[in-house]
Amino acid sequence: MSHDQNVVMIGIDSADAVSVEGFLPQLPHLRGLAKGGGLRRLRSPAGVMSASVWPTFYTGTPPGEHGYYFPMQWEPESMRLRRASDDWLYREPFWYELSRKGLPVTAFDVQTAFPSRIARGVEITNWGAQSFCELHTNRPDLVKDLLARFGRHPMGPDVPARKTPRRLTAIRRDLLEGARRRGDVSLWLLRQTEWRLFITVFVEVHRAGHNLWPNGTSDGPLPCRGDLFDVYRAVDAEIGRILAELDLERTTVVVFSLHGMGANDAQMHFLPGLMDRLNATFLKTYLPGAPSSPTQRSLMRRLRERVPSEVQELVGRWTPDGIRDWVVSHAMGGGFDWSRTPGFALPTGGEGYIRCSLRGREGEGLLPAGGELHERYLEHLTRECRALRIVESGAALVRDVVFPSADFPGSHSRLLPDVSLRWSGEPPATEIHSAGLGTLRCEPDTGRGGNHWGGGFAIVAGARAGAIQAPADIMDFAALVPHLL
Repeated sequence: MSHDQNVVMIGIDSADAVSVEGFLPQLPHLRGLAKGGGLRRLRSPAGVMSASVWPTFYTGTPPGEHGYYFPMQWEPESMRLRRASDDWLYREPFWYELSRKGLPVTAFDVQTAFPSRIARGVEITNWGAQSFCELHTNRPDLVKDLLARFGRHPMGPDVPARKTPRRLTAIRRDLLEGARRRGDVSLWLLRQTEWRLFITVFVEVHRAGHNLWPNGTSDGPLPCRGDLFDVYRAVDAEIGRILAELDLERTTVVVFSLHGMGANDAQMHFLPGLMDRLNATFLKTYLPGAPSSPTQRSLMRRLRERVPSEVQELVGRWTPDGIRDWVVSHAMGGGFDWSRTPGFALPTGGEGYIRCSLRGREGEGLLPAGGELHERYLEHLTRECRALRIVESGAALVRDVVFPSADFPGSHSRLLPDVSLRWSGEPPATEIHSAGLGTLRCEPDTGRGGNHWGGGFAIVAGARAGAIQAPADIMDFAALVPHLL
């Protein structure tokens, strides 16, 4: 490593700002960094499209420009779901330009990064990531040594299904071990590689937030105890080991999270059945000559609705990525009669994503884009979704209806969901009702106690922390880091 000014970025994926602030008295290394540099909340698109945050961060552009919102996305021309890949949605991270200018970079496990194309430096993707692609690097020789020394991350794929208490105990164990092992790898890369910019991302808090969120909690600080706190504390310990390796007079440290976690309020389990009802009532009212009952006829959907979630979780853990993708694609994107399907649900980590089938955009689109039927469909969808009530509590199901493809303009906004239902904050329900759509019953099926929300943050400490303005938006890092260097 040279003696120029350097930058070390430490991502804590889905570390919630409210939780971190509450945990700080028991997290000595994060507390020390925050005391020196302060903790600043970050704006992000996470409240609408949580999975869009990593490409937004590493490209410095909004979702309408990069077009990424979920690992499995709708390809309108072919009318199918497919995994985001480097031959379709590739976007270059901001550190590639730094590399071309001669600044060596080491980037380890940045989430949602595509297979490496960097020419100078070291880039390793998906050694132990929440989801996206196979392990890839521009330095196979180095990764061969890495795997021989440290193996792979123990946590494996994330399967959104209910877990047994025994399985949750195993998840906690694997995340604690994974955080320690990630710290080992990060320290090894700090010593083995040449760098002016070093990036490493701890993903363990993300997995813990989904699976180890304390029962019975909602908004506000969490207690400094329990399985989720243990994972935060393990990551804090590894950050301390990394800090001990650095010359902080020559190094600016940026610790960041692009979105947070809160108690799970996702109601997306209703969405396939809800779309069947919405489409049927719309066709009956506005296209009375069209065949009625535009129900999705997908064997995979029926299987996913009927197979116990514990079985789905077990199968998903041991099934190759390609087969899992095939199941999701056929369960959510198959079995439609496009001549009578004006809209359909998209895969999501919790949001209620809906796509309109638009003529001229979709290969077999039904609604003329921007025409009267298109506008009436959006009005119908918005009105009926806002009218839905949770039977158990009487509360509204949907807090707001937003329109990502319109709200995030850009060269790839046509790939984004047309509608995102923002849930009202109630716990996952089993029965909903409205006068227009009747009663729908569906059991929550993800097994998640926690889910995404927009509470990201940044701490800037070390050499140049006092000489810069801390980032306010997750897009700011792409300009901030070159300035620091």
